[in-house]
Amino acid sequence: MAGSGCKAVRYLDQIKAGPARGGLQLLAATDRLCVWSGSEFVSVYQRDSGLLEIVYRLPSSVWQVEVDRKSERLFVLCAGSGIYSIPLNQKCSLVEETGAQESFLDDSQSESHGRRRKPRVCVIGVESCIIKDSAICSFVVLDDIVVTVASGDHKWKMFFLRLPPASAEVQLCRRIEEIDFALRPDLTRCEQSPPSHHPPVLCCIYPQTVKDTEARGDDYLCLETSLFSLLFSVDANMLNSPIILCGLPDGQVCFMPLKHARAEAKGQAPRLTVLYHLEQPVVFVGLVTVKERGSGDQEHQSSTDKPPVPDAIVVIGKGGKVVIIKASLQMEMWLPNFTQYHLRGPVVSACCRAGRLYYSTRWDLFSVELVQRDTSFGAAGTAAGERSGQSDGVLPSILTPISLNICGVVAVSKPSLTTKGDVELAALTEKGKVMVCTLPHSSTAAHSMNLKAASAGQRIKDLLSGIGNVSDRISSLRGVMERKDKALKELNQDFNICCALLSYQESQEKGTVPSNQPIGCRVTAKWNCLLLRDSLVVSCVLENLSDWPLEGRWSLCVKLVVQTPALTEASDSTAFTYSFPISDLAPGKTMEVTVPLHSESGSFIPLPVSVHCSLYYSLNSVLTGIACEQPFPHSPLLSPGLSETAGICLFLNTHIIDLLDCLHIQGATEMASALNSSRKASTSDPLEIFLRSVTGEKLKGSFSTPGGGSAAKGPFSASIKLSVDLVKVAVKDLGTGNAVENGSDVLLWLLSGNPEVTALRVKPVPIVHCTTPDGSNVTLLSKQVAVNDFSVDAALSAVEIMMECSSLTTFCFLHQAIARRIQMLLEQSSPSGDSLPTLRVQCLRQLVHRAEALLKEVQSLRDRLCIGAEMDLNNTADKLLQLYGQLRSTDLVIV
Repeated sequence: MAGSGCKAVRYLDQIKAGPARGGLQLLAATDRLCVWSGSEFVSVYQRDSGLLEIVYRLPSSVWQVEVDRKSERLFVLCAGSGIYSIPLNQKCSLVEETGAQESFLDDSQSESHGRRRKPRVCVIGVESCIIKDSAICSFVVLDDIVVTVASGDHKWKMFFLRLPPASAEVQLCRRIEEIDFALRPDLTRCEQSPPSHHPPVLCCIYPQTVKDTEARGDDYLCLETSLFSLLFSVDANMLNSPIILCGLPDGQVCFMPLKHARAEAKGQAPRLTVLYHLEQPVVFVGLVTVKERGSGDQEHQSSTDKPPVPDAIVVIGKGGKVVIIKASLQMEMWLPNFTQYHLRGPVVSACCRAGRLYYSTRWDLFSVELVQRDTSFGAAGTAAGERSGQSDGVLPSILTPISLNICGVVAVSKPSLTTKGDVELAALTEKGKVMVCTLPHSSTAAHSMNLKAASAGQRIKDLLSGIGNVSDRISSLRGVMERKDKALKELNQDFNICCALLSYQESQEKGTVPSNQPIGCRVTAKWNCLLLRDSLVVSCVLENLSDWPLEGRWSLCVKLVVQTPALTEASDSTAFTYSFPISDLAPGKTMEVTVPLHSESGSFIPLPVSVHCSLYYSLNSVLTGIACEQPFPHSPLLSPGLSETAGICLFLNTHIIDLLDCLHIQGATEMASALNSSRKASTSDPLEIFLRSVTGEKLKGSFSTPGGGSAAKGPFSASIKLSVDLVKVAVKDLGTGNAVENGSDVLLWLLSGNPEVTALRVKPVPIVHCTTPDGSNVTLLSKQVAVNDFSVDAALSAVEIMMECSSLTTFCFLHQAIARRIQMLLEQSSPSGDSLPTLRVQCLRQLVHRAEALLKEVQSLRDRLCIGAEMDLNNTADKLLQLYGQLRSTDLVIV
């Protein structure tokens, strides 16, 4: 809609503190202007010259100012203290001029205006407080009565107090009446907001009398007798009782007649009635003139003419809802008519004069014509108007706001007319500027046709500027909507991913057979060659099998946890955490990341290591649109939940990497050549092949030497026997091939998690030569043997797994890895009692007694070390190693 703009704008001053609850009010006709903001200062300006006349400094922030022109006093409501009475023409204590100016004027304005204005600064003390009540939200002064509204527990309280005489010393007001009325809990929201945000709006309306209208002037709002009687009863009109209108933050518009004759009678409290419910916070209640005049535009009449008596009440809500209440002739009866309109909100301040409304929405100031001009009435309406002495005013079907191109206005004063017929409107902006706006005296179509060329060009520029501003706002809003739509789509697909993963985890916890994991992570240990140096890394392949993509809001988090206490000085930490942002992983695609298996010092991490994989979702990226690149927080990865940095962690899986997964297996050619050289030595015993492959000749067991000198140097060897029936749980085809193929199948089962196991599939061999991450040599041998001592019926068929390593530490990790796989095999198998062989109890007892004797020797050596009885530590260590070797080389068979 086109904006007419302002004729002129004159800035009076700029307050340093921006208004939190500011306002303006005219004093003594139109020659002075009272301004207050969120600070503790109240400034009085000479409106015509723009000079700052006097500044009052209150004890706390100013919320509301009312004027009693009859006694020439200001009544100021301060936050958390009460109402203060300030005489306008009485001397008060002054403070330093320069310091006071710097406290309420902007720094840029103090130098240019400080010398010219030289205002008086008066400090108002607590002795000027006439009503001490910290709960007061709003008040109004009428004659010698003060009406206050305070907030209580789920109710409002209205107090009536009598002012002390103006000539007397400052003293507290005397309370006359008190009224409690409840809130509307289903509609109000005022309990959630401070009282200063949406204070109640109080307005005093008098019935129309010739004497009052002429004597009191514009300060007293007088309403036409017919509407006054219709709304507030004939009794109130006959008693000339003022009416208190109260607009509450919950939308209620209540009224109560102030009956002077019975106000102080006991048990005769005034009756409060709800006039209307606006269903949004009330920001303005005022009177307007709707009825037609025969002498042209009533608003722009000469200032010397007698103003018309208002004949309608206008109520405006914060959301832009407008209700005009007027008397309407219906079926030859005058009845109140409530007409609703809707303006663009939020409305922060409003004022009206005659039939025109001015309101601010912070980003613009608008003018609205409330009366439809030049409207012809029907015969019935004209006749009725002649009988009643007035004509029924016509309201427009829709309110059309006209932009005045003034932004940031938070408070406006009641308009006034200049001698030229223009409208002057004082305004206070959210940046603290105080200005007087002169509006053109007419905005009708007939006047716009007589615009000069320069004015028409300026108006075109204003229209184009307004169109450009609207276009920029539309583009900005469109961009905001597109970003919100994109964010909602992303949240929808991320929510589906979370539901799919949580449903899969719930199925696993219940023990049911879950479907395929929607998003999984495969973990393997791999050898990489970088700069002619082999390095061991953990490869994590993230596979998206869901129907939704993983985008930049997700990150793959990998945490390595050392399960075994460090046996060497290589480990300087027990956990390592890594985070990898995911750019765009479409359904069916994979992403591979690698994590080093060494600590910050460069040494390899002791094995086994558990690898925990999780997906981390950043909630901040949803709001900012930026992918999460920060490291994953140090919160546990095993349980999903909200992290410290506003994110969600979803667990994927856990994989354990031991020494068997990290062995560097030699090629099939090397293993085959070692096997052929052993066959040329005229031996077919696999044990002989195993021993000759390491040293080239038949060796004795490392732990069989009684001296212990060679035990600490290695190589170290051990063997584990498993029944064939137990091994068949993992190796289905065991026993169908020859000895070499059977041994190769067992080794394939042991090294199934090693990516280099493909060398055994090329050429099956029963012996494997490997290299560990720390450079030690490992040899594994598998052969099928018959054990005659255990079974009663026949020889027990078993598979013997032999291992040998040159390092004691690595040998312990190797034995632990093989034992873990056997434990997993035992958990998978569930043999029945009939399938187990009949064992010889005497043979088992002998083996148990032998093991107990070895354990007693070990305990004895350890006790002697604790008390310091053993002086030769090397000899003691050799003895312990020899005993541990004998314990590990037991002839027991796992069935």
